[in-house]
Amino acid sequence: MIRTREIFFCPTPAHKAQKAGSRTTSGFWQVWKRIGYLFLMPVLVGCASTPDFDPPTSEGKKLFGGDGSATSDNLNFWTIALKTFAGDDARQRAEAELAEFSRVRGLEELFIMEREKPSSSAAQQSEWVNRAVICIGKENSPSSKEAIALLERVRKAKINGQTPFARAFYIPPTGEAQSNLDLRSAPRVFGPTAVYTLQVAAYGRADGKAPTERDIQDAREKAEEAVDELRRQGELAFYYHGPSMSMVTVGVFSHSDIQQESLSYEIRNLMQRFPHNLYNGKGVSQTVVMSDGSRQKIMQESFPVLIPQQ
Repeated sequence: MIRTREIFFCPTPAHKAQKAGSRTTSGFWQVWKRIGYLFLMPVLVGCASTPDFDPPTSEGKKLFGGDGSATSDNLNFWTIALKTFAGDDARQRAEAELAEFSRVRGLEELFIMEREKPSSSAAQQSEWVNRAVICIGKENSPSSKEAIALLERVRKAKINGQTPFARAFYIPPTGEAQSNLDLRSAPRVFGPTAVYTLQVAAYGRADGKAPTERDIQDAREKAEEAVDELRRQGELAFYYHGPSMSMVTVGVFSHSDIQQESLSYEIRNLMQRFPHNLYNGKGVSQTVVMSDGSRQKIMQESFPVLIPQQ
């Protein structure tokens, strides 16, 4: 799959981009610029069209608004997200892993937070994807001495010699502003192992014309709103503002998560929750060559990219 993307997809695969350029912000933008070319393909080389596919309802709601919230409407505390589950059996899977996690010293007071279903039509109810997040802590502020100590303890907790919660983060109370949402903050927050992230959405003009200042500002606002909502759903989301468009990414991964032509279980699991790279709420039509030589239009998949180093 990665090799096919390298040949026929306009973005440079992250494991190749690492070798091709610097991980400075300038070098990073060269990768994003390639992504931008994808949406100009009708004008440049015709390998893709402007976004024309509707994503699955649940995916569009996660990224571009809609009914429902990842946290309770009356949530009045900061809590740490350890692991997020999605699907009809999200609650059951969360309960199973909570029982295992609770055996770890210092993680005895875990609880499950569920995203409320939308109070709209029955049709929307039937399309809804259940989400459950294993959490710990009920803090008044993430910057208090106790809250900082709890987050540090959670990130250092070990299971079978591994630290599965090294990327844990605080979910804010309803209405509270969040920090560290800019992708460029990831290396400072998570250290040198913050190398890759998964792009799942972008905002900007799709007609190939140069954006106005208003276009750029609108794209940035929408990306920030999407990231804010994803964080409240228990997803480690970020925005990145480029010169002409804004991107939304999810997750933080190290070099070990991308080895040659393979992706780690963590990345593949995240790609199941976010299978597409949406553009202004629409799937990007892309023509790929199948193994039998035939051409087929598909929605562009989400894909890993490099995290910029300041």
